[in-house]
Amino acid sequence: MTDIEFKIGQEHENMKGVYKVLAIDRDTMCIRWESGEEVTTTVALQSRIIERMHGERALIRTKRGGKRKQPQPSEYASKFAGLKEEDFSEDVAGATWRHYDSLGGAVAVRLNSDKFDIASWPRYGLSAIHWDDLNHRRHDDFRLQAKFFARLDENCLYFGLCIERSNQGKDAKDDWNAFIAWLRDAKNDSWLNKVVYEHDLSIYDIKEEGAFTGTIMSAGGKWRLFNEGQEQEIESLADFLDDLTASTWVDLQIAKIVEKDEVVTHGVEIADDIARLFEMLMPLYEASAVFG
Repeated sequence: MTDIEFKIGQEHENMKGVYKVLAIDRDTMCIRWESGEEVTTTVALQSRIIERMHGERALIRTKRGGKRKQPQPSEYASKFAGLKEEDFSEDVAGATWRHYDSLGGAVAVRLNSDKFDIASWPRYGLSAIHWDDLNHRRHDDFRLQAKFFARLDENCLYFGLCIERSNQGKDAKDDWNAFIAWLRDAKNDSWLNKVVYEHDLSIYDIKEEGAFTGTIMSAGGKWRLFNEGQEQEIESLADFLDDLTASTWVDLQIAKIVEKDEVVTHGVEIADDIARLFEMLMPLYEASAVFG
């Protein structure tokens, strides 16, 4: 990864954590971490740090040879010792579990993929991590790209694949359109329905005032929308999603939901669980992630 282009408003990560670019003046830039601390640094320095972090990930994946095993003490991912009870909060102050040398990196190095070079990014100001291919992620519109995610609230861990559709006509919809086109194939719809059923996944719009309310699940080989005690069969998931009003932003998540006590008890092995689900959903990611 070379020639990193920094832009105002972008989010990146260095050894200290996730930061936002506030200003750029030729070869220097002002950045702010989530703690509120600001510093003026050089573009070259931050670029080298990011390249080194991604290089460390690549080296660890090479040493592991694609085989899933516990990280060795010398590997940065070994710093992840499992999610703690105090991590379950939407407050990001001190949320080091999101960092590349914690859960973010621990999942990335466990992924087996010959096609993608998956890395992690903490979401600035949110108790969440995104995982995406280095060549797919575009900092200008990463929110609208298909990607893997994990997030915490006070009670649960959510992880899976997410994709958003903007309600602004000028915004890119390449990944969303590719996702809908893939879903229109009956074989793909059936495959996703089976995955959702076998892994007890939920499909929902995370926004409070989202494009739809309730949760879409698999029941009896059919898609069904459950909302406040009511149940509605969805004949075509592609049609249902494609027909959502264009005036509303869609923030779709296909997720496994695990309660806090189970996650904490599971310890470091939760990284394996997350990686396995990402691998299971890889065909959907591959179909939706538009490069270029």
